[in-house]
Amino acid sequence: MSIKLVILESPYAGDIEANVAYARRCLKDCALRNESAQASHLLLTQVLNDDDPGERAHGIALGLAWRKAADYSVFYTDRGWSRGMLAALDGALKSRRPFKLRALDGRVVHPPGVFEHRFYGCIDMTRPAHV
Repeated sequence: MSIKLVILESPYAGDIEANVAYARRCLKDCALRNESAQASHLLLTQVLNDDDPGERAHGIALGLAWRKAADYSVFYTDRGWSRGMLAALDGALKSRRPFKLRALDGRVVHPPGVFEHRFYGCIDMTRPAHV
């Protein structure tokens, strides 16, 4: 079994309770795809205060450090695009790191102001294998 290391990107801010529940579903989706996902917005917000600008910046830096190890990033878009997700996408595009766009409940939501065809090859419509 080949296991990929991935960075999971999904919204956190806003409706935190619903966004955390969604991120957990995304984490399970990754696991069923043989992806070991790093979800810093789920883990680090348990110990760092996301409302404190200094702690938030530190948490973001800690999460970004995983880019060196990850095979690719996975953006789950059912709940739209947060500022953090857009920043992560911008970083992936600038550094030419691979990424995938996914949706659990419907069609992939493209980032605002971006032509859909630009990301056509990044849309992952596959379904995970059941363990």
